[in-house]
Amino acid sequence: MGDDRLGALRQRMADHDIDAYLIPRGDAFSGEEVPASDDRLRFISGFSGSAGLAVVTRDQAALFSDGRYTLQMKAETNASWQCFVQPDANVIDWIKAEIGQGVIGFDPWLMTASAEKDTQSKFANTHLSLKPIDDNLIDLIWPDQPPPPQFKAWDYQEANAGVSRSEKIKAVLEALAKTSPAIRHVMITAPDQLAWLANLRGADLPHTPVILAFAMLDNQGKLTVFADQKQFDDCDNTQLDFKPRTAILDHLTALTTSEIAYDPATCPFAIARVLGPDATAAENPITLMKARKTSAEQEAIRNAHRRDAAAMVRFLAWLDGHAESGIREVDIAEKMLEFRQQMEGFISPSFATICGSGPNGAIVHYRAEEGKDSLILADTLCLIDSGGQYHDATTDITRTIAVGTPSEAMKRHFTIVLKGHIALDQAVFPKGTNGVQLDAITRAPLWSEGMDFAHGTGHGVGCGLNVHEGPVNISKRGVRPVEKGMLLSNEPGYYIEGQYGIRIENLILAVEDQREGYLRFEAVTLVPMDKRLIDVALLTERERDWINAYHQRVYETVAPQIKGEDAVLAWLEDATSPLTSG
Repeated sequence: MGDDRLGALRQRMADHDIDAYLIPRGDAFSGEEVPASDDRLRFISGFSGSAGLAVVTRDQAALFSDGRYTLQMKAETNASWQCFVQPDANVIDWIKAEIGQGVIGFDPWLMTASAEKDTQSKFANTHLSLKPIDDNLIDLIWPDQPPPPQFKAWDYQEANAGVSRSEKIKAVLEALAKTSPAIRHVMITAPDQLAWLANLRGADLPHTPVILAFAMLDNQGKLTVFADQKQFDDCDNTQLDFKPRTAILDHLTALTTSEIAYDPATCPFAIARVLGPDATAAENPITLMKARKTSAEQEAIRNAHRRDAAAMVRFLAWLDGHAESGIREVDIAEKMLEFRQQMEGFISPSFATICGSGPNGAIVHYRAEEGKDSLILADTLCLIDSGGQYHDATTDITRTIAVGTPSEAMKRHFTIVLKGHIALDQAVFPKGTNGVQLDAITRAPLWSEGMDFAHGTGHGVGCGLNVHEGPVNISKRGVRPVEKGMLLSNEPGYYIEGQYGIRIENLILAVEDQREGYLRFEAVTLVPMDKRLIDVALLTERERDWINAYHQRVYETVAPQIKGEDAVLAWLEDATSPLTSG
């Protein structure tokens, strides 16, 4: 079937006289998660990862993604596809080497303005050129393409936001007035920015509670949303106006483009092309405002994590009693969902649960599918990465669990990863410290043992929004400083292909340290770590004290929530009992 689809696509390419066609994973909203109607990369290649780009030429098909998906790309594509891992491989270099000269087609709604500019610059002084094609060529060959989602939106409670819609709009306009006083209109092209600004949430995506819509804020405080107004019937519509999504380009042409600002990192080239060079291209101030959680949002985050911890403890207690009884990886996700659904305010998983037993755990973002998954294997490790969307906040947690008897190598590797996790959790750092610096602190214990991992140490997390949020991250490319109020993940790992994977993830809030001018982290994820995998001899006294203090916090938080559940409480008491010097 894959070859038939490639053949059909190549015929459409010939109709448009192009030599190659770019197929990104993202949709018009540049999101990591896309609705089924926009999952064009999966349709053409079979690859289901959350990041990637395909290039189809007249006789080749190449798929590019990052180190998380090294094994998954190969597993999900057929022999027609070549798979490449970025950044070791580079899309532009491949196009230059394999095509050399010709026209590269792309959908202008599926490439951001900044990506288009960057690609054009890389094609300078070559015989290659970009050609926007308004009709998406995948859509033309996709007969049973699902319809786009259109679900009802709801109000995000001001008690959790801490700031009203009108106050947020005022703050955005004040920020714009300081930096760009001539601006009268600002484009909002990221759905999470719209959701945050308007204190709205939606269900257009399975795991991210947003409405897939573009919007424009004018300097009088009116927010024009380009979507079906019926989606917002159940919401407060104060300061909101509505136009059909198809009206956006006509709406823009009626305005003075020199008075419009847009964010090239999220704005589709189709919109930027209409705005032209007179419009102001700059980061939307909402990006940073949203990342700095208010005190109310921070408390909402803590509250959601307390409830999520109870669900996780019930799940882990269940898993310990069933892991060796023939359950499968897909059963894990279903059981996890069952426990979270019992918690107040639960909406959905915050992403598709990752459960990898044994060798599958070494596939960083492995997704178990019915009929293709594995039994939970004995005497190895099971890596479980999951999260929940609640009406107040978002959770994301990874725990690596021993099933049966772990080997000494497993315990050693787990403990070294744990040492990296503790190093970041305990970091106290001056304001202005960036993600690169914090990343090195985390990796240092692994590097000293000749170990490393091919993904970032931490990503930003939204508050009842995207589980992966910018603009700050903790990684080898994290140049933005971590600021007070930011919610980030702490998730070092280690993976041995064909054997097992290890990852330990908590979410951490950046808070003021007692020393003026310094920040530290507060772990908001409160779930036991598997003591069966800890080699106490490898820990310093400070690290052992950290584990014991953390587990004491876990017990004090979760025990009152499971009162009367004797078996779960007994499991928790054992899982959080103190480590000894051994």
